[in-house]
Amino acid sequence: MGAQWKWLGASAMLVVSMVAYMPAFAQPAEISLGATVDDLLAAGRQLSPTLRAAALDTAAVVAKAEGADALDDPTISDSYQYYKDPGLFSAHTVMVTQSFPLWGKRSLRREAALADVDAARGQERSMQDEIDEKIKVAYAQYFLISRSIAVNQEVAMLAGHMRAAALARYDLGGGDQTSVIQAQGEITAAKAEAARLKGEKDAAKARLNALIGRPADAPLAEPVRVRSAPAVDPALATLIDRARTANPTLFANNAEISAAKSRSRLADKAWYPDLTVGAGPLIQANSMPVGFAATVGFNIPVPWGREASGQNEASAQLGATQQRYDAALLEIEGALGESLARLRAARATTALLQQEAMPQARATYQTVLADYSQGKGDLTAAIEAEHQIHDVDLRLLQVQLDQQVELAAIERLIGGDL
Repeated sequence: MGAQWKWLGASAMLVVSMVAYMPAFAQPAEISLGATVDDLLAAGRQLSPTLRAAALDTAAVVAKAEGADALDDPTISDSYQYYKDPGLFSAHTVMVTQSFPLWGKRSLRREAALADVDAARGQERSMQDEIDEKIKVAYAQYFLISRSIAVNQEVAMLAGHMRAAALARYDLGGGDQTSVIQAQGEITAAKAEAARLKGEKDAAKARLNALIGRPADAPLAEPVRVRSAPAVDPALATLIDRARTANPTLFANNAEISAAKSRSRLADKAWYPDLTVGAGPLIQANSMPVGFAATVGFNIPVPWGREASGQNEASAQLGATQQRYDAALLEIEGALGESLARLRAARATTALLQQEAMPQARATYQTVLADYSQGKGDLTAAIEAEHQIHDVDLRLLQVQLDQQVELAAIERLIGGDL
């Protein structure tokens, strides 16, 4: 009777474990850094040295633009005139001269510099969006690994109950030693998987910490949830329209085109002369009163090749920036099409797994469970049924990761959240 009760108790534990087998995920009592992706994104924008460097690059361009339309430094000169004729007095002429660009050249320089500022800001925002995408993907991987660990813990617990049930049947003479060994093998496999997943989780933590500018071994909270995907897949044309208006790379390229246009017009005006004026005292070598001298001059644009080469350079740079914009737009449109197609495929796969694969796996589970609880069948069928549900769970987690990856890519390309 003792062995029989032992067998019934082990079988009951197995039945309860199989029926109740659904990954249960504990929720942390306190949400801290690492619990949600929003906290990590905010930390990354504050701590990331990459983003700080990009901000300083922008500040450097802004500082340069502040003096873009400034005048050149004035020139001071001293000329001495000596005459051998005693009736003429030698003299020093001290002159301060200043050049003044005409024809709107200074305003064109400022326009080009301000366009450079816009381009730098677009590049800074593009860098931020890239870091954000990496954080979103890394967090999704961190979440997936944490949930995989929870699933593996359920598998390990179930394997332990299977071993107990197999031992009970063996003690009653209704089983064999192979089943016990199989159950022990499942326990060992779960332990090995737990060790692997722990390493993956530590690696995910190190990756996230590096992205937000923290030491690799800094603590992170357990992940609570991933970001919600939109209920309805957006249309590709809508995403492309948003990218045209909000993608920071396209914004930067547009600014570069504006700067190149201003510099092209400036190069065309290199043929127009600039004004130079000067004035200063005339100091004679005798004791006569100090006089005054003034000068007005214009530079003479001589066709020696400098102006023409400047025009050709500016024209080529303008064409290059326009081609870069077109190439970036085509690349963004293609990437949006790819990510949207993968997002839709992930949604369809999720629906099939949840509505068909999981119910089928659980139905098989229940059938094998009923047989095994009555002493029928062998442990191999129970293990295979458990593996089937386990595999569907992991596939669902992987598809969820795929959705997060594509969602992050789309948001980077359109320059904002969906």
